[in-house]
Amino acid sequence: MAEEKKIPSFTMPLLAILVAVAAFLAGSFWQKIRVLEGGTPRNEAAQEETAQVPPEEMVLGAEEVAKISEGGAVVKGKEDAPLTIVEFSEYQCPFCARYVEDAYLQIWEEYGDQIRYIFRDFPLSFHQHAQTMAEGARCAGDQDQYWEMHDLLFEKNAEWSVEEDVSTLLAGYTSQLGLDVKEFNNCLDSGKYTQAVKDDFALGQSVGVSGTPTFFINGQQLVGAQPFEAFKTIIEEALNQ
Repeated sequence: MAEEKKIPSFTMPLLAILVAVAAFLAGSFWQKIRVLEGGTPRNEAAQEETAQVPPEEMVLGAEEVAKISEGGAVVKGKEDAPLTIVEFSEYQCPFCARYVEDAYLQIWEEYGDQIRYIFRDFPLSFHQHAQTMAEGARCAGDQDQYWEMHDLLFEKNAEWSVEEDVSTLLAGYTSQLGLDVKEFNNCLDSGKYTQAVKDDFALGQSVGVSGTPTFFINGQQLVGAQPFEAFKTIIEEALNQ
C-alpha cells in the first residue's frame, strides 16, 4: 500500500490567510464596480434620481389609450379636444412640482383650448405623504376645488414634504382655499378615496409607468420633468396628424 502523504501542519494557517485575502480583494473589486455603475440607491434623493431615469419611450395602442383616458376622476379641458394628455404624478415628487412650475403653465398658455387633461395619481412608496395628499386633493374636489388644491400642494411642496406630520399644514391649506374643513376632514379620515388612488397606481403600472412624472400625449409617452420644448415637439406632431 502506498504511504499516505501528509500536508505539513504549517500550511493550514497559510491557506486560511490566502483565502481571507482573496475574499477581501474580491469584495473591494465588486464594491468599486458598484460605485462606478451608480450602485444601489441609499437614500431618498438617489431613489428620486432613479425614478427619473427615462425608460425607452413608447406609444400606447388604442385600447391602452382608452384605458387611461376613460373614467378619470380628475379631468379638465374640452371633452372633444384634439389632444389628450394623461399625467401620472404625485404631490411629494420634487420633479413633478418643477414641471408644474414650468412646462405645465406654458402648455396651458399655448395649447389650453386644444387639450383634454387627465391627472392620475401615482404615489411612490418612498414618499410617506404622497398617498395622503392624493386623497386630500380628491376630497377638495368634492367641494369643486380639486385643481386649486392641486396647484397649492405643488406650490408648497418644499414646505410640507419635509414634515413628519402634515395634518396642520393641510388644515391650513383647506382654510386658505375656503373649504368646509369639517367636510374635508370627514372625507379624508373615512378613506373615501384610498382605493381610487391605489387603482390609479395599478393602472399606471399596467401601461409601463415606473416613475413620476410620466405623460402620455395622445398615447406618446414622455417621462420626467422635461422642458416645454419637449412637450411642444410631441404636441405639434400630434396636432398635425
